[in-house]
Amino acid sequence: MNPIDQLVKQVRLSTDYQINKQILREKIQTDLHVPYHGGMFYITTDLLSFLATWPDDMLYLEDTFHNPIEVNKNELLTLCREHYQKAMNRWHQEHAELKRIRKI
Repeated sequence: MNPIDQLVKQVRLSTDYQINKQILREKIQTDLHVPYHGGMFYITTDLLSFLATWPDDMLYLEDTFHNPIEVNKNELLTLCREHYQKAMNRWHQEHAELKRIRKI
């Protein structure tokens, strides 16, 4: 294989990797939604921090559809932590697989 063909192959692999990486990120972002008490919440580190530091057990929190939902802070925090960690673990595993395929 001549040097130009090798270069073209490397550029294609790199481009495919970046595209697949972005698709994977978008998929995980979608997976970070969790239903709770008739609302849908997007789990972010901000939400996790907010729930962890809020002093009261019950509060009203705006969901992704801009509805005020009454939530039990401890229940929602536990649910969000579990769901977030599961999604992040899956993202890490799938990203590692993308990197492995890229190196082949």
